[in-house]
Amino acid sequence: MDEATKRKTYFLLAATTIIWGIQPLCIKWLVAVWSPVTITAMRYYLIGTTLLALSFYRGEKLLPPRSCLLGLFLMGVTGIGLNNVMQFTGLGISTVTNCTLIAAASPAITAFLAAIFVRERLSLLAWGGIVLSFAGALIVISHGSLEVMRTLSFNEGDILFLLAQVAWTTYSLIALKIMRRMSALQTTGWAGIFGAFIVTGYGLITGQFAPVMLSTSLWLAFFYTVVFGGVMAMLFWNIGVHNAGASVTSIFQNITPVVGMIGGVLCFGEVIGFKELAGAAAIFAGVYLTTHSGLKS
Repeated sequence: MDEATKRKTYFLLAATTIIWGIQPLCIKWLVAVWSPVTITAMRYYLIGTTLLALSFYRGEKLLPPRSCLLGLFLMGVTGIGLNNVMQFTGLGISTVTNCTLIAAASPAITAFLAAIFVRERLSLLAWGGIVLSFAGALIVISHGSLEVMRTLSFNEGDILFLLAQVAWTTYSLIALKIMRRMSALQTTGWAGIFGAFIVTGYGLITGQFAPVMLSTSLWLAFFYTVVFGGVMAMLFWNIGVHNAGASVTSIFQNITPVVGMIGGVLCFGEVIGFKELAGAAAIFAGVYLTTHSGLKS
């Protein structure tokens, strides 16, 4: 990259991770009025439609290949439905700090599941990074308490955050195969639409899909999650990955939990203690080892 492109790329990556760090604050406000099911469905009707409109504007085919329909459906179930509903439900009963810290372990979770299901061969150092990240996540969700670990009395919200990352990783692994035949815009757009319909159906059956009028401030929070956290962040991140590569972009991901922790303290009075900082350090170090050690030669 030339210097101008590098500066632009780094700016977009930093902007994206800051946006993602702020988004859980908006969701935590929204879950007091809208259910996680309602937030997820309403978001992805708008995000999916916008991304498909951009795809069509670029001259791409609107309808996906038939061979991709099952994969897109599964992406809708995992990355849109399960990931968002579990994460948003967790934000109703846990903290923004824990949400963003556990999400920071996502690259290590992805590497772990890829090694199991995609048969990627990881180096010993990468496996060490995965173990370190998981240990850090365990410190965060247990607050460093051996008694909590012994009795498995974890906060339900923190468990949902962890399961949400597993669902997101599954979505990502499916997306890798689908994007061999479809663009990132088409794939993300159609997965969003499928997910929105799936979540709406579930919500209508269970009575959890019930959109009501929001206050002006909550409408602004909602549209932040659509415009900034959804459409713009995805476009910025794709440009960053394309220009800078996976190794550099993984470093920028560490900004998200830092922004989330600061936001949680300022907006909700959350307390960050030594144990949370120790867990964060372990997660960051583990992700760095996992993403920089590469595949086993």
